[in-house]
Amino acid sequence: MAYGIHPSFDIIGTAGSELAGKRIVLCITGSVACVRSSEIARLLMRHGAAVYPVMTESACKLIGPDLIEWACGYKPITTLTGAVEHVALAGNVADKADLILVCPSTANTIGKIAGGIDDTPVTTVVTTALGERIPVVIVPAMHEPMYRHPFVLENIQKLTKAGITVMMPRIEEGKAKIPENADIYQTVCSVLAGKSLLKGKKILITAGRTVEYIDPVRVITNNSSGKMGFALAQAASDMGAEVTVVYGKGSVEPDSRFNVIRVNTADDMKKAVEKELKSGSYDMMFASSAVGDWKPVEMSREKISTRGNKKLVLELVPTVKIIDGIKKKFPKVFLVAFRALHDLPEKELLSDGKRRMKIADADMIAVNDVSKPGQGFESDTNAMLAVTKEGKVTKLDFASKYDIARRLLTIAEERICRRR
Repeated sequence: MAYGIHPSFDIIGTAGSELAGKRIVLCITGSVACVRSSEIARLLMRHGAAVYPVMTESACKLIGPDLIEWACGYKPITTLTGAVEHVALAGNVADKADLILVCPSTANTIGKIAGGIDDTPVTTVVTTALGERIPVVIVPAMHEPMYRHPFVLENIQKLTKAGITVMMPRIEEGKAKIPENADIYQTVCSVLAGKSLLKGKKILITAGRTVEYIDPVRVITNNSSGKMGFALAQAASDMGAEVTVVYGKGSVEPDSRFNVIRVNTADDMKKAVEKELKSGSYDMMFASSAVGDWKPVEMSREKISTRGNKKLVLELVPTVKIIDGIKKKFPKVFLVAFRALHDLPEKELLSDGKRRMKIADADMIAVNDVSKPGQGFESDTNAMLAVTKEGKVTKLDFASKYDIARRLLTIAEERICRRR
């Protein structure tokens, strides 16, 4: 029997209007962290959102659907029926959701979403949302050993590559706990705001490593994977930008969403970058590639044989510094430089970054220490210092490279807006 407007709707907008008019689907899975689901739902509502709950069977065993109905004002979806609830919430319909929040998410649900398995209301809603390009935020919660499981980490990487925002848990008492409610709220706001933050912007990104040939089969190179560059590309695209990537060598398979230009050497990359900047009115350039510093004076036209040679002496010269001439030729482009350093105190990282930014006349630089665990070339996570030309320093704490990328893009756009 219906009794009119649910009393819980009275709290909508009482703390602010940041989420006014937004429809958020709160997907709850069977982690004990679901005891906080009602708090999170009502926090979002107090800032203006309408929250539509979806629960797995395991979640229903831990907290009652009646509690969630009280919290949200809507009866939770616990099974899919002929009403095709997943389509009504996240399909190609007029009143589809603005964002899907899976909080908490078990390792089981993460694996199912990564594998495209739709055997719960939650996974089916997420699959539908991804197909409709609705933003998805996943908040993992489990015991720490489960979170560190290589297949769980691999699945999280797959989700991040698909453009899903995966929040880093708090590791406490041997458990990967969900972040504080306020942090979850801020992430929801950031993702919703970022969805159109870069709409209409053109962004050029360099990614991966360059190679310099010793002979036709041997090269001088480095360990860059291209993961940071493509995290930037994915985040920029998700935020509405048109993205072109100049890609050297790397372990990332490029997404079809981007225009990708493949190159080999530092000279190749320089030519490709300058050609793009001349041909298109780019708003930003992120020089995240690891360009080799040295190249042989002369490349051997034949494979150098080891027979009869006890040693090989190579004469090397510096390669071209791609970013150093960008601002002089293209002063309107907001240039973001990157600096990978090894085993330095934070003060020296900052000092070196500022020096390099000044040499390149860059508008901003992102500096990281690749000697730290989880911050190297092949990792899916990072931590950085972002420094602007005006001297503002932002510490980007350990997070997925996708999350770091979103923050760098947001900082860059904020600086551009302030200069207008």
